[in-house]
Amino acid sequence: MATNTLKQGSGKEIKKLFALLTGSISETLGSLVNREIVVRPTEPEVTDIETFLANLPRACAVARGAMDKGFAGKSFYALFEVPDAIAMAGLLMMTPDDVIAQRRTKGVLEGEDAEAFGELGNVLYSGLGNVLREQVGNIDSRFQDHGVVKPGVDKDGMLGSENIALFGFRMKVGDYPESTGALAIDAATAEAWNKAPLEFGGAEAAQAAQAAAQPSTSTSIRGDDDGLESIPAAPIRGTLAAFLMQPEVLRTLRRSCRRAGFELRRHGRGEIPNPAAHKNEVVVLDVPTGEDRRFDWCRRIKDISETTKVVLLIHHPSRQRVTQAFLSRADAILGFPCDEMLLAQKLGTLLPGASEPPAAPTP
Repeated sequence: MATNTLKQGSGKEIKKLFALLTGSISETLGSLVNREIVVRPTEPEVTDIETFLANLPRACAVARGAMDKGFAGKSFYALFEVPDAIAMAGLLMMTPDDVIAQRRTKGVLEGEDAEAFGELGNVLYSGLGNVLREQVGNIDSRFQDHGVVKPGVDKDGMLGSENIALFGFRMKVGDYPESTGALAIDAATAEAWNKAPLEFGGAEAAQAAQAAAQPSTSTSIRGDDDGLESIPAAPIRGTLAAFLMQPEVLRTLRRSCRRAGFELRRHGRGEIPNPAAHKNEVVVLDVPTGEDRRFDWCRRIKDISETTKVVLLIHHPSRQRVTQAFLSRADAILGFPCDEMLLAQKLGTLLPGASEPPAAPTP
């Protein structure tokens, strides 16, 4: 989906709430690092994770908070440009200014800076929780963990898979240059906090906003992206659950699903397959280098549900990795990149009444 901004005059409650929340950032972190921190809200937006990451101009440190009571299980995110995260961490530890400047230039949040950023997160979510209890009620928040996202990459799945409402802000820490940041929650929670549906400019944007309230795991292959409409659509004969790490896999898989007759449901990078939820479905796992735990996921799925078919797409296949795939009892094994027609053919063999042994890629 495209990024959509709120319609003028819409979302008054949520804007008021996030003005208070951004004010809390100034107060809690500013008092903690003993420097003035100025935070100015910008216009809220709703977008999907992939679009957000694709448009991310620079690396951001993410503090992830967990909510409970009436919003148990939901996450609440605070994003800061990495140099600002380093600066605030350094100020907390009373690091000399010249050392902070060097670390800001390096642009890597690590070691004692990463630990100090975690301490900042604890204080930050205590302040945010105070605002939420006063304004929303039946809610609390606590700091959970932190990580880093980069343009196009969220390797640790910090931001989950749901479409998010972004409440951006301009930020200035002491004498350091002004930067940008954001508070973010899933779109459905944003509407609940607004106590009314969020409206977006124009009819098309309103439709997109309505879709944004649904998890991205319900992605359909029937859209008109990636040239799908040029491919004859086979009748839907099954459901395919995709647990993908690399965005380039999605395009090939969408086109192959359309040819083979599968409804595609995409799950987030950080999600682990629940075997009980995928009985009588096909599960596709792409296995980049360094993600060999996905062979264990395959084995666990097959141990619990023989009716679930598992396809492994192995990046940079080697004899050892192909052997691992066979031992995990995968129903189909392919090297990636692979031809979409070949993948569609293999998917077709997994439908009821079809049978063909898995084809191993040549190392």
